[in-house]
Amino acid sequence: MQTTYASMYKLKHILIIDDDKINNLFSQIILEDADASELVSVCHSVAEALDLLHNISVSHDAAFPDLILLDISMPTLDGFDFLERYYALGYQEKYKTLISMFTSSEEPEHEARAQNYEAVIGFIRKPLSIPTLQNILSLHVT
Repeated sequence: MQTTYASMYKLKHILIIDDDKINNLFSQIILEDADASELVSVCHSVAEALDLLHNISVSHDAAFPDLILLDISMPTLDGFDFLERYYALGYQEKYKTLISMFTSSEEPEHEARAQNYEAVIGFIRKPLSIPTLQNILSLHVT
């Protein structure tokens, strides 16, 4: 049973940042089926995600995300814009959240650019799958 493996690595909070509502729903179902996290939050834009992280960091109403699944291609601000702001706000130093880029493209320059950010632990090809999730969760605990 796959849920047993994933739940061994259960996180407190996973944040999905993606403007694709269908992909978000699918990812939420995978995360819930795998019992991967106590809380799954979804933001549809970089601005919405930064607001959520700010509110969590000042209010402590919820756990800061252990893992962020970050789409690269979004309107207005993209995944790399998020990473720049995330680092500029000092969140990586304070929280040690791991980030996996979420993409439907296979552009090598994205992977090369992501290597500039130590928080980025890899790339997920859309859609999320249980084996991919298990790989990410096992990276998180090492």
